[in-house]
Amino acid sequence: MYLLFGCGVYVCLYLYLKLKKGKCNSKKTLEGKTIVITGANTGIGFETALDLAKRNGRIILACRNAQKGEEAKNKIVQLTGNTSVVFRQVDVSLMSSVKSFVDVIRREENKVDILINNAGIVVQNKIMTEEGLELTFATNHFGPFLLSTLLLDLLRKSKGRIVNVGSAASVIGKVDCDNLRAEKGYSQLQYHNSKTATLLFTKELARRETDVTICCVHPGTVRTNVFRHMPLPVKILISTVFRVLTRSPSEGAQPVLFCALDDSIRTGGYYMDCRLCDHSLWVPKSAYDVGLAKKLWETTEKILAEC
Repeated sequence: MYLLFGCGVYVCLYLYLKLKKGKCNSKKTLEGKTIVITGANTGIGFETALDLAKRNGRIILACRNAQKGEEAKNKIVQLTGNTSVVFRQVDVSLMSSVKSFVDVIRREENKVDILINNAGIVVQNKIMTEEGLELTFATNHFGPFLLSTLLLDLLRKSKGRIVNVGSAASVIGKVDCDNLRAEKGYSQLQYHNSKTATLLFTKELARRETDVTICCVHPGTVRTNVFRHMPLPVKILISTVFRVLTRSPSEGAQPVLFCALDDSIRTGGYYMDCRLCDHSLWVPKSAYDVGLAKKLWETTEKILAEC
């Protein structure tokens, strides 16, 4: 009896989550458009790049690992026939690498139409980069902030769009502007905190920038290698017991594609399941703290000036 009840609950939960998943139905083509996607060699980034390549855009796969980046490029070209897919190396956790990447883009491109800040990381313990930044915030906040602001002039030329891949984990995150480099200690909620910073950055840039649309999107809990640095038991739970609650990379790419392509996107908006979710229970109250967002921006600029 209990087994039947449990199975029934499982099936209902599975069907509910399946029906709730949003899908990007845009038929838009991207001929003549240039799209930059970080972390595009695997997971959500790869599936997003694959879809956009099918729309005949010029796709720049911005990845840390050169071998995996080239392999992803070759696979996408093979699957789509789009030869305007290129790999350019960047490690978004290193600000020097971001700057070098932007120099390359400036030399090769006369505009950027869409920037998708997809690369992200989850780590359990405190790791410092060679530039003195804590790895989680370096990858999830400082790198996307620097990349976005350095590419603004190219994005303005096309009245382009920035899509920041966030997370519903931000709902319990907190941002302490005096602890962005883990100076006062490392939190086990560092990933959550970094994604709250993503929301604050999105909304502050939207207030400052009039020629570029910027939004943030939660793709769902997706079975990707973002959890590669977590303990083995956690990875096993996500891939087995919690599988019903997670999405495939192609499903996770749908909200990202919606934000990249749909004409209804509101600058500064936060999206889930291909719909605007601002002011929902999933949005932390701090996301609307204009003073905190401004302080985060100014503190981030100050820290980046030291890198």
